[in-house]
This record gives sequence, structure tokens and C-alpha cells, in this order.
Amino acid sequence: ARVSGFGDLFVQPLGLSWGFQRVDLTLAYGFTAPTGRYSTGAEDNVGLGFWTHQVQAWGNFYPIEDHSTALVLGLTYELNGELKDADFNPGNRFSLEWGISQYLSERLELAVMGGHNWQVTEDRGSDVYWDPSYFDRKSTLAFTAGYWVWPGRMQITGKYAFDFAVRQRFKTNFFMLNLTFITNALTGSN
Repeated sequence: ARVSGFGDLFVQPLGLSWGFQRVDLTLAYGFTAPTGRYSTGAEDNVGLGFWTHQVQAWGNFYPIEDHSTALVLGLTYELNGELKDADFNPGNRFSLEWGISQYLSERLELAVMGGHNWQVTEDRGSDVYWDPSYFDRKSTLAFTAGYWVWPGRMQITGKYAFDFAVRQRFKTNFFMLNLTFITNALTGSN
């Protein structure tokens, strides 16, 4: 069956970044609101049915002075709320993400990225009928190519990713195409 609709809404009201000569650091807080259609037991859900709060820390290290190579490491902790219309609270999760990015020219970037997501606390509630000590997990590997069509303003990026080492989670393969346009609306520059 095909399922479509507006999914859950992610909002990141706080993000702080610091840039140094060879290192960039970012700390952020965000939450996912259960705005997508969800009904326990339904086959056409587009949302997860619960709130999630997340805290993130990211770092980029540039081993080459011109920043053409970047080593990226990200950590995320997710605190999950109770499922709508059920006495079930999904366990919290921890993610470790990494990447290696290389600019081959001023316009062309290639990257390899990966991530691992682990459930770190037990599922709770009277509706938990499975063994709550059996934690889920998922790992992902991705390959990316990006090209600046308009240098510094517009980039097209393609990404192919697939999951592996999956336990009690959906296993996915996907291709994503992004178009990023930087307006400079807040800077006043063209």
C-alpha cells in the first residue's frame, strides 16, 4: 500500500556554533512534534505518534589548511515520550555519525558518511508485551556528491544510503537529491 502525507515536524530552536582555524564545533537542541497522522495499529501512519527531544554535538576537523578535506563526527541523544493512545514509552537512543568529505575542485565535493543508532534504555509501559531488554539498532552507510552550480549560492547534492546491521527497525535504501540556495537575505549582500 502506498502511504503519503505530512509527517512529524522537527524544530531546532537552539544551535550554537564556533569556528576555529582547523575545527568547527556545534551544539544544538531540537524536538520532533508528532504532527503526522498516527493511530496505533494502523497501516497508513506517516508519523511516529510520540514527542522526541534531542541534544546534539558536532565537530568538523580540517587536516588541510584550505579546508578541502573534512573529518566529521556527530553525537546525538534522543529522549522519547509516550506513544499517543497507549501506555508505551519507546526507549531512548544514542547516535554516532561520521563522515569524510573531499573537495576535488572549488565546485565538486565527494563524501562518505556513516552512522550508528542504538537504543540505550528499555521500552516502558503496560503495553510492552515484548522483552524490553532486547534493544534495537541500525547502521547506515552513505555516498554523496555535491556540485556548486552557482559558487557559494546554489548547490545540487545527490546521496545514496543503505542500512545494515539492523535489529527491530526498518531497513532502508534511499536516494536523495537536494537543491540548496543561499539567499543572503540577512546579510544584505548579493
